[in-house]
Amino acid sequence: MSRFALGCFRATARPAGGETLFSLPAAQRRLAGTPGSFTRALHRETGHPVIVRRLAEGWRDHVPGHWPVPRATRVWQRRVRLESGAARIEAMTEVAGVNGPIPPKLHRAITGLGDMPLMEVLARQPRCRRLSFRVRREGRLITRETVYRIHLARVRVTEWFDVDLR
Repeated sequence: MSRFALGCFRATARPAGGETLFSLPAAQRRLAGTPGSFTRALHRETGHPVIVRRLAEGWRDHVPGHWPVPRATRVWQRRVRLESGAARIEAMTEVAGVNGPIPPKLHRAITGLGDMPLMEVLARQPRCRRLSFRVRREGRLITRETVYRIHLARVRVTEWFDVDLR
């Protein structure tokens, strides 16, 4: 647990854009505004273990039979259903390089992610630092956008999820 806490999330700062979340119930606002792992925040909120079920995963901008796809243009996407107690949340995540390709070590780590939460993988990346964190609400969806510096590359992680915790 301490290794996870010391990873990318050393500096804690209030998320930019949090003012649009005031119309949400307090539990949903706390969950959406957490700057670290959404899965861990859901576990804390519900008190139950979180089961991550992959619905879809892969690299966008890949057209079969058209190799090679430049690494700088690839975007990794994953849709999951998070189940914890009575809560069922469908979430979509995109990981993309901001000003170049995703670092090779991170590329390999997220390709073999399986059912592990993405933030667990990011926390294990050496020289990882969170540069910015924004949260906003768009209808029933909450969008969290975080930019990390991993080695010399900037990586953008965007997450969309439904605010209905049931």
